[in-house]
Amino acid sequence: MRIDLIKRFCTLAILAILICLSACAVKQDEPVDIPMSDAEIKMELAGKVWVAEYLLGLPVVDMSHTSMIFSASDEVRGRGGCNPYGGNYSVKDGMISFGPVAATMRMCGKALGDQETRFFRSLAEPLAISFENGLLRLVPAGGEASIFAVQN
Repeated sequence: MRIDLIKRFCTLAILAILICLSACAVKQDEPVDIPMSDAEIKMELAGKVWVAEYLLGLPVVDMSHTSMIFSASDEVRGRGGCNPYGGNYSVKDGMISFGPVAATMRMCGKALGDQETRFFRSLAEPLAISFENGLLRLVPAGGEASIFAVQN
């Protein structure tokens, strides 16, 4: 009888431990996306050379080096594909706006010229800005993302 009592006690103790452990387990759903402040976004952008991988959802021409370099003083510069450009930007409520932006007018080949036109067109409206796996995503309202990676 005493052995039965010990077995029951052990069984109840193990059951209690399992219940406690399951109650303490943390359910790991999707990671919570905590929005960055505008100041944090500007700090993440500044001082890096961001090179386009996709512009408005389309891959860029190999080795075209469409780029953006942001300063902490709200200036942006880089290459549109074949022409250098410069201008201003602002970040407000997780959106980035550009303007005015000025570029040289050197003639480009057809594919590069089309890409450069697409790039400058993408800067004409406010873009939702986010960072995902080290990539910069700029997304127009109802449009395809432009994706940039940091140049090594």
